[in-house]
Amino acid sequence: MSAVAAGSIEIVTSDLSGGGNRVIDNIKGKWSQTLSFLGNDATLQAEYDRSSRDDFLSEVSLRGKNGDVNYEIKTAFDGETDLTLSTTTSDGTSVEASANTKSGINEVKAARSASVCGQNCDFEASHNVGDNKSKLKMSSVLGHGVTASGTVEVGNGGSRATSYELEYDAALGSGRSLSASMNPMAGTGSIEYEDNELVDATITASMDLGGKPKVTMKRSWAF
Repeated sequence: MSAVAAGSIEIVTSDLSGGGNRVIDNIKGKWSQTLSFLGNDATLQAEYDRSSRDDFLSEVSLRGKNGDVNYEIKTAFDGETDLTLSTTTSDGTSVEASANTKSGINEVKAARSASVCGQNCDFEASHNVGDNKSKLKMSSVLGHGVTASGTVEVGNGGSRATSYELEYDAALGSGRSLSASMNPMAGTGSIEYEDNELVDATITASMDLGGKPKVTMKRSWAF
């Protein structure tokens, strides 16, 4: 067993744009160690999230690879354990299955990239066992920071729902970025500006379409 360990602590403020008491909204901590499991390297990771549980760890996970199969076992301290298995086939298709101790296998999905009419596209097909819904998502980078994606969902009785979304990402210089997303059919969207150059922390200003702006500050330490 090796003893390669690392960790981090992250503090996030509440919304700073509304005035009032500028209190800490959440504290997160993460610790990981590399060890040998089933004859291969694996990573044991423990996480603390005050928003979900303030008196103990929120979850512990073990992830690694055995042959061609990647695995992750995650235990949240609410009595439920999740298992995710994934692999990549010879034609470049990634396949993933997830299960938990409460409902058994709950989702399977497959994803791959292909060229359609000269445009590179990413496809992902998934099926949720619990609600018996299947979903096909296609996304493509249109250029100049714009990505378009469309989703078709088929439910019980053959019901269908279609949606599409446009996303924009741009780097505004060292440590500054702007991102936006919009769902025209639903009439929803959001915009976010992130800056980690102004102060020794990450400042995020965000606003939902038709909503109010929100400003938070995050500071992380690694050890």
